[in-house]
Amino acid sequence: MRRQAGMAVMVGLVAGLLALALMALGGGYWMMFQMPGKSYREAPPPLDAEGLALRERLREHVRVLADEIGERHYWRPEGLHAAADHIERAFREAGHAPVRHAVPTRGRVFDNIEVRLPGSGTTDEILVIGAHYDTVRGTPGADDNASGVAVLLELARLLREAELDRSLHLVAFASEEAPFFGSDAMGSLRFAREARARGDEIVGMISLEMLGYYIDEPGSQRHPPLLGHFYPDRGDFVAFVGNLASRRLVHKAIGAFREHAELPSEGLAAPELLGDIRRSDHWAFWEMGYPAIMLTDTANFRNPYYHGPHDTPDRLDYAAMARLTAALARAVETMARRRAGGKR
Repeated sequence: MRRQAGMAVMVGLVAGLLALALMALGGGYWMMFQMPGKSYREAPPPLDAEGLALRERLREHVRVLADEIGERHYWRPEGLHAAADHIERAFREAGHAPVRHAVPTRGRVFDNIEVRLPGSGTTDEILVIGAHYDTVRGTPGADDNASGVAVLLELARLLREAELDRSLHLVAFASEEAPFFGSDAMGSLRFAREARARGDEIVGMISLEMLGYYIDEPGSQRHPPLLGHFYPDRGDFVAFVGNLASRRLVHKAIGAFREHAELPSEGLAAPELLGDIRRSDHWAFWEMGYPAIMLTDTANFRNPYYHGPHDTPDRLDYAAMARLTAALARAVETMARRRAGGKR
């Protein structure tokens, strides 16, 4: 069985690489790699008072989740419940009324925690932004994924008074990590299935997956095979990643982000056979036929502490996180609006 599984993985990898190469050579370059706007490549200005306050709030969320609470998973349920309590409390302090949705998990129950910012009522369209709050065993999970949760919580604060056309749903998901990824216990998959069963018109989902680790040294950024020819070798950027069916969403998101960003950004829309693009909660929405993307610092392709005991709060760049969060809030506000006479 192990040999067969290994062979299947190898076949999938080879197929993914062949698909990638054929698309790039066959005129798919624009579809996969060409993105609107320009990546920010200047020295960013110092954070202003608002940016400094945002930086410290992000730092505190990560400290509570990764340092005070620590491991958050099925085998340490008290950690997962404590994290959910912190998330719910932070949503309330940001002026919202969060709702918990039970996620049964092998005899236990964990929760997705959702906040809804209603749209104008002129459309039923929904934009979802989510981040998983669990960890794998053996790691405090500062970057993976306290950083994504911290950004989610501060988006809730920054967008509290936003005037939106589309409804915006902010969700902290339970049990994204193995062994629950792809199972009925995966919080995002349960959420996406229920949304599809209701007929929710989700026009886009953004998964916030590891957003805290940045380094600008040459050679600090690695890539899946072949992709290194198209992207920088410095790990100082945030990546917008989607499948081919979500390429319009990738373009809209990174284009809106680049209008406000003081942080480098790169984008990719690739075949799903390239397995590394599937590795977060956005995959659950692909399974239900919704366009979805991952926003990430690229995980183990940059962060040497990925899934280990040294993924700690002191290793994250909170100034970069603050710049990312501020720009993303403005981008999301743009994406949740409609232009007169048509969809945005």
